[in-house]
Amino acid sequence: MISPSTPSFTSIDDAHRWLLSELVSSGAVASPRGRETKELLGVTFSVREPRRRCLLATGRRWSLPLAIGEFCWHVSASSDLSSIAYYAPAWREFSEDNFSISGSCYGKRVFGRVNNGPSQWDRLLRLLQDDLTSRRAVLSFQEQPNQALNATAKDVACATSLQFFVREGRVHAVAYMRSNDIIWGMPYDVFLFTMIQEMLATTLGLELGVYVHVAGSLHLYSRHYHLAGKMLDSPASESWSMPAMKSLEQLPLFLETEKNIRSGAVYDGRLKGYWGDLAAILAVFSRRKHPNLPEANWVASESPYSRFVGGMSDGDG
Repeated sequence: MISPSTPSFTSIDDAHRWLLSELVSSGAVASPRGRETKELLGVTFSVREPRRRCLLATGRRWSLPLAIGEFCWHVSASSDLSSIAYYAPAWREFSEDNFSISGSCYGKRVFGRVNNGPSQWDRLLRLLQDDLTSRRAVLSFQEQPNQALNATAKDVACATSLQFFVREGRVHAVAYMRSNDIIWGMPYDVFLFTMIQEMLATTLGLELGVYVHVAGSLHLYSRHYHLAGKMLDSPASESWSMPAMKSLEQLPLFLETEKNIRSGAVYDGRLKGYWGDLAAILAVFSRRKHPNLPEANWVASESPYSRFVGGMSDGDG
């Protein structure tokens, strides 16, 4: 059972709007690295329906292609800069060598193998197969324990870990963040971590539980003060739920398809169902990057994602 004192919301939209209001009204001014923010410390909230992970807030340029692209980048265990900058050029600001991302490549640490040994993900599955109610089911996102103390590093992982609890046939997740920007970071983090949560539930054949988000510092940068006010003045958005992730069988093909689409290949439409619908979103987005591709709307009117097609843009980071 999630603590009854934890603020609980149905969707990321509901949580985001409440947190934004709290930051605007009660946030204290702090300026780490000389950048003014409004900040709240020790923030915790939960999302009861993690599939309601797409931010639909009015006035907010949230990018579904970026969210899907980041998911692919992480699950592919990549640290390649060009692969993620394709979706959000702002990622280039965080590279030390102009070729890779060294801090925020969570997926490389979770799904990547070290010296041909099992990945963290494989070890997590083995742990839960042996003890389904274990409290040790933790994925660590830190490459070096003291990396956050490196004052000159361009990119230090904002997330520290993702913990899972299997209780009463449901997979719950708790994400721990040392630092979280409510505009650029938090909505994409919640999307990624709830997707990984659902991957685990699907693998174990269990139901999706509650998602809990813990941020040491939740903050709003001064450059976004006006945007925050505009969002809060707009009507609340009606939340929307992604379909259930029923199988991971096509995930390897989906990751291969994403790579091909990103490289400029014409999408062949061979993926169907859940992963096919996500691939179609990436195929439509690819025409922004590859204008010479033949025009084809792979997102059918009956697709659950048809609402996102008209306003597609590069991610804002």
